[in-house]
Amino acid sequence: MQKEEKIKQINAVINDYFENVTKENLVAAKNLMPYFIKVGIFVKDRSAGGPIRQILRELDEKNALDRIPFVHPVRKDKNTNWFFLRTGAIT
Repeated sequence: MQKEEKIKQINAVINDYFENVTKENLVAAKNLMPYFIKVGIFVKDRSAGGPIRQILRELDEKNALDRIPFVHPVRKDKNTNWFFLRTGAIT
């Protein structure tokens, strides 16, 4: 699957998750791995969300996080914790 298609599907899964699965406004990116796997974006989870974190890091390095409008990074000294934020929610 091409990277563009993955990003499109990731956005669709996140949107569906917020609309149909949870009432929460903020969710850890790794918590959506079962949904990403179910629709075939990733084959399996490794390192508790490693595949989605890798994509988010790549987008971050290219200053392209806006391609996944739900992404909400929490930056620490040594690493970044990745979350998805419901559209219109405030942290």
